[in-house]
Amino acid sequence: MGLFQYEQICKLNESEFTVYNYVSSHLQEVEAMSIRELSMAAGVSTTTVLRFCSKFGCDGYTEFKYRIRQLLEKRVGGGYYPSIRSAVRYLQSTIDNRELSAQIDQAAGVCLQARQVLFLGIGTSGGLGEYGARLFCNVGVAAFSITDPFYPSPQKDMEDTVLFVLSVSGETPLVVSLVDSYKKKRMKIISITNVNLCTVAKLSDLNFAYFMPLAYAYQNADQMNMTTQLPVLYLLETLSHRIHETIEKRRPDWE
Repeated sequence: MGLFQYEQICKLNESEFTVYNYVSSHLQEVEAMSIRELSMAAGVSTTTVLRFCSKFGCDGYTEFKYRIRQLLEKRVGGGYYPSIRSAVRYLQSTIDNRELSAQIDQAAGVCLQARQVLFLGIGTSGGLGEYGARLFCNVGVAAFSITDPFYPSPQKDMEDTVLFVLSVSGETPLVVSLVDSYKKKRMKIISITNVNLCTVAKLSDLNFAYFMPLAYAYQNADQMNMTTQLPVLYLLETLSHRIHETIEKRRPDWE
């Protein structure tokens, strides 16, 4: 079994996920760090680091570093892309994942009952929102993408509308403000975020969290976010296919 499994990552709390983000992006450095050095680099206590190690099946920090060393020895070729490898592990973990399948069924059912589905995102998430809207339209769902985050919110209740919110951090002030205003219009909120502890996830009726290590193009430039979005694409495509399957099952045989 690999060191970082999706099921294990899902059980991390906010502080432990901070350690995971640091470790997954600094494997070679961590191999040479003491537990105190890692706790200082990640900005958490040594107790949190130990709890983090335990959640990945290690008896202590020494065993955790040994398994890091094993992971590094398995590297092949040139580049090493922790986000991409994490995404591959995520996709593998979805096979026969009954909990995720049930969640997808629930989201598909909500979308099929709605008069329309709106997608909201900024930056890369906005582009993915346009892609999601097109996917849903392809299977017969009235779906639209909000490409202008300053577009006025509706004045009347819209309980027959589903809002899909795509956000890596789930903490972008403009997105949080929009989600809050749409929620007050009684829209059903479904979100896809990197973690399930963020504000957008907490405002949502249903949340999909994919738990990928954060990646940036440049240091000290958080706006250059390169966190992989493969899980988002997977979830959007899986949802559209599940909606299509449900529509086909409901279609009368004589049609």
